[in-house]
Amino acid sequence: MKLFKNFITFEGIDFSGKSTQTKIIAEKLQALGLNVKLLREPGGAVISEKIREIILDNAHQELHPRTEILLYSAARAQIVHEKILPLLEAGDYLMLDRFYDSTTVYQGYGRKLDIHFVEALNKFATSGLAPYKTFFIDISPEEALRRRKAADRHSDRLDNENAEFYQTVWKAYQNLLHQFPNRYIVIPGDETIENISTFILHKIIEIWKLPL
Repeated sequence: MKLFKNFITFEGIDFSGKSTQTKIIAEKLQALGLNVKLLREPGGAVISEKIREIILDNAHQELHPRTEILLYSAARAQIVHEKILPLLEAGDYLMLDRFYDSTTVYQGYGRKLDIHFVEALNKFATSGLAPYKTFFIDISPEEALRRRKAADRHSDRLDNENAEFYQTVWKAYQNLLHQFPNRYIVIPGDETIENISTFILHKIIEIWKLPL
């Protein structure tokens, strides 16, 4: 396992507010003078972004679960070796919006693929890279559905999944929380945006021992 203390990931079911928080936190840390990079999955590199377009395109409803996981893993392999590992090895601070935990819960449990295969594929795509800490913004599948209906945004292919799928994904995340209690930091997603960002910011300053 490759472990870098300067590598933090963010996880959560869709509409948890995860992406909003990563942007807020990155901007606050940069304003404090920290050279922190923010990347997203799938995406973050030219090839990975092109793969993201294929995965999320509503025109690709016939995408098979096995094809889907291989596309996610291909995008991940590219960003890890092109961007993430070089940044971490250079000593940069890195925050990543989703990582292989998302594949474990969405494709492994959500699509009902073989978990041992999924874990092996995750390790292969990342060359054994693991997050030092993972922030999980926790909302219920019911709240996620409410937010999805209220959201004024274009829906992608994954937004079309039913409530049962997101219930399965949420339960899978709960399993990960118990499996990796020392890595995961859980934040209730029903707090205000400001309260969540303040909590995360203080935790990151503590984790990275930043003299800010």
